[in-house]
Amino acid sequence: MKILNVMRRLSFEEWGGTESAVWNASKCLIKDGCEVEICATSALCPTPFEERSGIKISRYPYFYPHLFLSAQDRAILDKKGGNPFSFGLYRHLLNTPFDILHTHAMGRLAKLCIKAAHCKNVPSVISFHGGHYDVPQSEFDEMAKPLRGKLGYGRLIEKALGLDFDIVERADGIICVGPNEKLEIEKRFPGKPCAHIPNGVDWRKFAKTPAFDFRKAYNIAPQKKLILCVSRIDYQKNQRAFVPLLKELAARGLEAHCAIVGFVTSKSYFEALKEDIAQAGMQNSFTLIEGLPPDSDELLSAYKSADLFMLPSVHEPFGIVALEAWAAGLPVAASDVGGLKTLVEDGRTGYLFDAFSADSMAQAALNALANAPQITQNALCTVKEKYSWEAVADLIKNFYGELRDAQKRR
Repeated sequence: MKILNVMRRLSFEEWGGTESAVWNASKCLIKDGCEVEICATSALCPTPFEERSGIKISRYPYFYPHLFLSAQDRAILDKKGGNPFSFGLYRHLLNTPFDILHTHAMGRLAKLCIKAAHCKNVPSVISFHGGHYDVPQSEFDEMAKPLRGKLGYGRLIEKALGLDFDIVERADGIICVGPNEKLEIEKRFPGKPCAHIPNGVDWRKFAKTPAFDFRKAYNIAPQKKLILCVSRIDYQKNQRAFVPLLKELAARGLEAHCAIVGFVTSKSYFEALKEDIAQAGMQNSFTLIEGLPPDSDELLSAYKSADLFMLPSVHEPFGIVALEAWAAGLPVAASDVGGLKTLVEDGRTGYLFDAFSADSMAQAALNALANAPQITQNALCTVKEKYSWEAVADLIKNFYGELRDAQKRR
């Protein structure tokens, strides 16, 4: 079986949950006898062709259909929220043989993929990594800021090319990393082939002992409890909540240091975070690192050196970094939203909190630290049983098979 994965972008220097999910599942599918190719736009990585781990990667020019976009606006959209056209990618899809066309992008790229798959009479699949129906309106508004006051002509192109359709309705199958999305799709589109397939983790990688000494490298005092957050730095991930959290913990007698590691997808949010820290006079209580490669020894050391992992997202379909923390033997506290409230079993594998309440966050942090031996053991067993990439790839491959069988019956 040949699988063509389509992404909005694929840069090994700017990694996130979607990249991790596609890359690791693809490697497992190759080991299972499949042929896998990844296509993307050239956003954040201009390299047109390369091959890694037996996976062919091709990237194509793209454009945003809006007049008067500045270079800064385009750079913001490349980081997050961009909805481009790529006709070079579309031509590649039409001219390349494959058995499954799986898009991990939404919007216009998803429409081009669905149209290409239908032209070739092969199943089209969409994965919702960032959510579709459960994304807060405030996040959509934030992503749309670079387009305000710009003249858009995307709908005219969609109309001319026959792309004015609903991607969920037209796709042959949907994969949701969070259970809430699956329930919503089943309600809106009864009978639509839809599967809840979570993300995974290479737990063996996180069981290793790193050579890098994270605390020593960043001069973090041994008596301080180290709270780690690994995630893209932007408004969705809500890292500014750590400033009032550390104040609340100090008031309760706990001296803590917070390390925030992540590629910056909202520069304005990152600047606001740094301003919060400066105004609170807490520069010595924070370590900010603008992203680390997924296989870096430093990132592994960050997990291994921390006392607690916290994810205060205001919207999170899944939360793959929670699996990484569990695999590293780290207790987890996470916000009670989206897929996190299903992934984290409150009181058993971690603790949930209200991301808008410093008191709730502090109590969850203290509970996780106090019960770390028990919850980390439960979490590691859960990771090994349910969330290996091999198990996830098997579920994806089975879903592909179901779609192909259904198409043959038609």
